[in-house]
Amino acid sequence: MSEFSLPALLEFIGHDLSPVRAVIAFFLIGYLVVGLPVHFRQGAASRNIWGTAAGVTMAAIYAAFIIGVYPALHHSWALLR
Repeated sequence: MSEFSLPALLEFIGHDLSPVRAVIAFFLIGYLVVGLPVHFRQGAASRNIWGTAAGVTMAAIYAAFIIGVYPALHHSWALLR
């Protein structure tokens, strides 16, 4: 079994996962990490507002990663091999 490594995870997210599935996954992670705790502390309306904001932010972070960071990271990683 291979060990967990950050470059392998980034390679999976940036290359092997389809963009639609990756954005959905990032949105869900942001919504669940922020939305559920807020739901239990402040109620359903706050969950919808803050969970959606977190999900959209995570999806935007993914888009920025794919557009700006991933190509440079992939190029640097290839040079190190």
